[in-house]
Amino acid sequence: MNYQEFVGTVTEFLRESLPCGTKLEMLPLEKNNGVIMDGLSIRRQGQKVAPTIYMDACYREYLNGRSLKGICDQILECCQETDFEGRFDVDFFTDYGKLKSTVVYKLINADKNRELLKRIPHLPYLDLAIVFYCLLTDTPVGNATVLIHNSHMKLWNIRCADLYRDAKANAVRLLPARLCGMAEVIRELSGGKEEPENVGVPMYVLSNTQKSLGAACILYDGVLKSCAARLGEAYYVLPSSIHEVIMVPVSAVGDEQELSAMVRDINRTQVRDTEILSDNIYLYSPVSGKLTLIES
Repeated sequence: MNYQEFVGTVTEFLRESLPCGTKLEMLPLEKNNGVIMDGLSIRRQGQKVAPTIYMDACYREYLNGRSLKGICDQILECCQETDFEGRFDVDFFTDYGKLKSTVVYKLINADKNRELLKRIPHLPYLDLAIVFYCLLTDTPVGNATVLIHNSHMKLWNIRCADLYRDAKANAVRLLPARLCGMAEVIRELSGGKEEPENVGVPMYVLSNTQKSLGAACILYDGVLKSCAARLGEAYYVLPSSIHEVIMVPVSAVGDEQELSAMVRDINRTQVRDTEILSDNIYLYSPVSGKLTLIES
C-alpha cells in the first residue's frame, strides 16, 4: 500500500467510526528545516481544540511492520477517550504570566529555517538560531511543546529579550545538562547489552536529561567551561542533531576537515531531515572561553 492509499484508508476508517459532524482535514505542517509534513486534524463538533495526527509518522510505523488496524485503533482511541476540550485549558495560553515558567529554548539551523524565522522570535548564534517554545506537561497527550510565534509576542506584549531571560532561567531547571562518555551512551542505548569498541578517540555527548532538543545545552552558563575541565583541553563540538552535540578533544583530531566531512556524511545518511542541526563544526577554547564556527 502506497502513502496515498494508506492515508485514504485511515481517513475512511475514521469517518465511519467517529461521531457524525466530526471534521477531518489534512493540513500541511511546517517542521524544522523547512520539512513539510501531513497532519490530519480531527475536530469533533463544537470543540475548539483538535488532535492532529502526523500521517507521515503513522505510515513509517506501517512500513516497519505495524498493522493497519493497530494504527487506526490507536488514532481512534486518542480521539474518543481524550476529552481535549475538558482537559486542555485553551485560555491558559493567552496569559504570559501563567506561561513564563514553561518557556525554554532550542537551537535550529538558521539557513534551513529562513522562512520560519520570519514568523518567530529568535536570536542569532553562530550559524544557528535560538528559538523559544513552551514545554507543557500533563497535557491530554502527555508532554507537549508549543513553538512561540511573533503573534504570541504581540498577544502577550513582551519582547524577545523577555523570552530569552525566562528561557535561560527555566532551561537549566526543567532540562538540566548532562555530559556522558560515548561508551556510557552506547551501553544505555543497548540496555547494557553492548560494549563499544575501543576506537581510540575519546568522545563525549552533551544533551539534557530528557535527551530531547538537548543541543541547546551549549547555551547554558558555564557548561562549555565545565566540559573543557572534564576533557582537559580545547575541543571540537560536532552538531550530532538538534538533540545533542558531541565533544572531541583537539589533541585526538588529526584533520578538522575530515571531522567536518564526517558530520556532513552522517547528516545525509543517519539523521532525519527534521533533526539536522548543522553541517559545520565548532571549536571551544578554554583560554578565550568562546565557541567559534569552523566553516567547511
